Amino acid sequence: MLASALEETAMTTLYDMPQHLRHELIACYGKAAAATGQTCGFGGEIVFLDNGENVHPRFIAAKYPRKKSGQSPREGAEAFLREMTLQAQAHYHPNVHWPFEIVMILRVPVAYFRRWEGDLSAFIEDERLCDEERLSIMVQLVAGLAHCQARGLVHQDLKPENVFVRDLRRDLELPESGVWLRPLVADFGSVNLAAEIRQFRGSRPYMAPEQWGETVLSERTNVFAAGIILHELMSRGVHPIGERSSDWHRHINPGFNRWQKNNRWRKWTSDGCPIAQTLDHQDIANLVAGCLAISPSDRPSLLEVQAKLLDMLRRRSSNAADQVHNFLHMAESQSAAAEWQHLEGRIEGLKRAIEEHYP
Repeated sequence: MLASALEETAMTTLYDMPQHLRHELIACYGKAAAATGQTCGFGGEIVFLDNGENVHPRFIAAKYPRKKSGQSPREGAEAFLREMTLQAQAHYHPNVHWPFEIVMILRVPVAYFRRWEGDLSAFIEDERLCDEERLSIMVQLVAGLAHCQARGLVHQDLKPENVFVRDLRRDLELPESGVWLRPLVADFGSVNLAAEIRQFRGSRPYMAPEQWGETVLSERTNVFAAGIILHELMSRGVHPIGERSSDWHRHINPGFNRWQKNNRWRKWTSDGCPIAQTLDHQDIANLVAGCLAISPSDRPSLLEVQAKLLDMLRRRSSNAADQVHNFLHMAESQSAAAEWQHLEGRIEGLKRAIEEHYP
């Protein structure tokens, strides 16, 4: 049916297809049972796929470059290749997301990822998540960012939607007690764009003052965004500006559109990024305030934030802190380049496909 539809309409690229056929073809290449929805990232379109209830993992996602006016198909493919190459530079780390397959479909590159248990925005208001679990997530998230930073990668669009969450209990038989949620830094389309082409933008509620001022970005830019996420997590959904962020995360209007206004966030940063509702725990509140300092030099480094968060976790649960510490120690030993040979092979294949289709 799909093949005949392609013949009848004489499609030349994936972009030329009606959306439902495009999704059907992407599901076919990904060996999924069906496409169930879509969203968009910094520079890409994302299709959610369902492998079926008897398949593990059941849910995956496919990402391909968004078609932009003024950008040629080759330029879009090369930008996507750049993103995958940067992601591979992080090597394997259990707190960094990765694609398991990259293919060219009708002259458009498509990468397939595990969707895990969703992104971090779905966990912020989950009352089942205790403070220890929330701090554990933040320790690991900052560890993943520090891992990327050590490889020269500055994420410019860090937000809960760009952090996937894996529950190890879905794959392993583990006791209910313990901290088993693993955050994974995702969406590398924005990485290093300021340094390379002076493109500073990100998602407005998480943009640091230096992004609005278009000055040098560094690991402290990620510290700023991490501070906002920490405040949201520990307050169960309140942004430091003093409003609940649920409408923004769920794209519900009119709240979503209000959160998208540049002037609102420019004023907040020009006012010094005041925290409207201080967190109940003073040690966490102090760390959030330090992360949101206007001057990047006044913010702690990622490793300093990681150490402080781990210390806070230890004061609340030594068992949870030991578990996270051991996990991160193990993660360092898993981060060798050899772990990414499959992905690097797929990237080389994508390079050849781009040259073949767009000489």
